[in-house]
Amino acid sequence: MRKLISTCGIFLVLIGLAFPKIKTMRPTFSAYTVKTVYDGTPVPPKLSKNQRVFRTMIRRGAKNPVEFAGHYTLPRWGCGAGCNGFAIVDSISGKVYDGLYISELPGAWLEQDTEENVQRMQFNPHSRLLKINACPNEANCGFYDYLMVDGKGLKLIRKELLSNKFQLGSN
Repeated sequence: MRKLISTCGIFLVLIGLAFPKIKTMRPTFSAYTVKTVYDGTPVPPKLSKNQRVFRTMIRRGAKNPVEFAGHYTLPRWGCGAGCNGFAIVDSISGKVYDGLYISELPGAWLEQDTEENVQRMQFNPHSRLLKINACPNEANCGFYDYLMVDGKGLKLIRKELLSNKFQLGSN
C-alpha cells in the first residue's frame, strides 16, 4: 500500500512538471446576476469630504442609468494619459463608494500576449461582477475580479498578476 501511495505521489509530481501551470478561469458575469435592475430616478450622491474633490464628475455620472450590479452607476474621470479614476454610486440611496485609480496594462504585454482590445473595466447592470484589467495605482498590473457587496463596496475575489517583466517600471 505504501509503495502504491509513493508511486502515485511521484506520478503526480511528474505530471505537474510536464505540463505548464494552468491559469484559473475568470468568473463570468452570469455567475453573479442580480434579480432586478433599478429603473427609477437616481438619488443625488451623498459625498464624503474626500469625494468632494471629484464632485462634478461623480454628480454627472450618478445621473446615468444603472450600469452595474442592479442599482449602481460608475462615474469615471481621467487622471492622466492612460489612467482613470472611478467611484460607485448607489442610485437608490445615493451612497458613494470609493473606487480605484487604474492605469492601462503595459504596451509590451498587450503587444506580446493579446490580439484583442483589452478593456480596462468590464461590468454590466445585470451582474455584481466588476472586472479590472489594469494596474491599480500604477502598480501590480493584472486582472482583478471584484464583487459588489451591498452596504460594503467592492470585495476582491480573484487576481492574476502579470509577470514581473511586464510590471510598470520594470526593465
